[in-house]
Amino acid sequence: MKLLALCCSPRREGNTSKALSLLFEKLPKDWQKEMINLYEFDIKACGELCSVDCLKGEDVCKVDALDERVKLLEKLKTADIIVIGTPTYNMDVPSKLRALLERNYLENYLRNKVVALLIVSNLGGVKALCTLTSSLILDAQAIIACAVIVPGYREEGKTINDSKTQMLVDYLAKRIVEVVSLMH
Repeated sequence: MKLLALCCSPRREGNTSKALSLLFEKLPKDWQKEMINLYEFDIKACGELCSVDCLKGEDVCKVDALDERVKLLEKLKTADIIVIGTPTYNMDVPSKLRALLERNYLENYLRNKVVALLIVSNLGGVKALCTLTSSLILDAQAIIACAVIVPGYREEGKTINDSKTQMLVDYLAKRIVEVVSLMH
């Protein structure tokens, strides 16, 4: 099994990446696991570099040729399982993650992919969950295996050492394994 975790935090060594690393420890050892950071890719917001021609009947997003969104989606397409790990900012997903999801044609890359969500949040977790699931289910036609919202703390190490975080990450790992076993 190939699992790609997309860490959607600009803080490379923050709570989100640490929670994803904890998840890796709880998944089967023989699975191929890789974490990539969304902030390593140049992804523009919808309409930032174009005149929103896609809404005028054009079949192709012209911005896809101008940034690295497709490069990232092609990488995600190679995975059997995708875990999206994200913090919440301003009560929702970070703007770069929104930019990845807001342009069309996600189904060309994520249709029928098993996706799990790990949201690190004190406020806005439910809204982030709604943002992600609406894009992933309606636009991408992905299969959501599970989603958890773990507490986010500013203090170093508090999130990853929190008993609720430990329990929820363990549950997420078990659920991913269950869904994958049903699918294959």
